Amino acid sequence: MRLDALPPRVCAVVRSVETDDEETKRLKTLGVCVGRRVELVRAGNPLILKIFGSRLGLSAELAARVRVEVCQPGHCALKEHGGA
Repeated sequence: MRLDALPPRVCAVVRSVETDDEETKRLKTLGVCVGRRVELVRAGNPLILKIFGSRLGLSAELAARVRVEVCQPGHCALKEHGGA
């Protein structure tokens, strides 16, 4: 699923980033990288993500290039530990 299609208040794990090297580096600097758990706080442009307890604004265009897998209920580290 694309990150920009993730429903609000749902956590997911980043599975791939389909961008050029410069955008990939920028996303990694912001904390959006493969294996990272994220939660969509607000959809839109920009959309708001929660990562490591911080909120991050990300353009919908860039978010569309990030593929995520929704965490299974009861198996999400974000929810079990009170947030990202």
